[in-house]
Amino acid sequence: MAKKYASDPRQKLFLEYYISPKSDTFSNALQSGLRAGYSQEYSENILQEDLQWLSESLGNNKRLEKAEKVLDDTLELPAIDEEGKVDNALLKTKTDVAKFYAKGLGKDKYSERTEVTAANGKDLIPQERQEEIDQALKEII
Repeated sequence: MAKKYASDPRQKLFLEYYISPKSDTFSNALQSGLRAGYSQEYSENILQEDLQWLSESLGNNKRLEKAEKVLDDTLELPAIDEEGKVDNALLKTKTDVAKFYAKGLGKDKYSERTEVTAANGKDLIPQERQEEIDQALKEII
């Protein structure tokens, strides 16, 4: 059976509000539900419902927290033993973890990706403006 993750916009909003410590409604299901656009009654009972998307998403969030702890713990391991020898395998692992963190958390600073679209995947130049530019170029040529 395929897993059903949050795909409805309200589901995504609810999760964003409910699990994000930066949210005003963090850890408050009622307020997160209302803010996401659910009814008062649904919001009051959202955690008691048998919602596969919610349980899957919350489970994924817990697994992500555990994974992040493992990554943090790995970065703290000393790559040099008591005799002063470098453990090359551990050093490589630590380097890979650091790169993983840099690509994810520091993507604005370390990303190698180049965007060719505007925010949210929209065209850099609106279609109607592009048509004007294309027409002007044809006139010049």
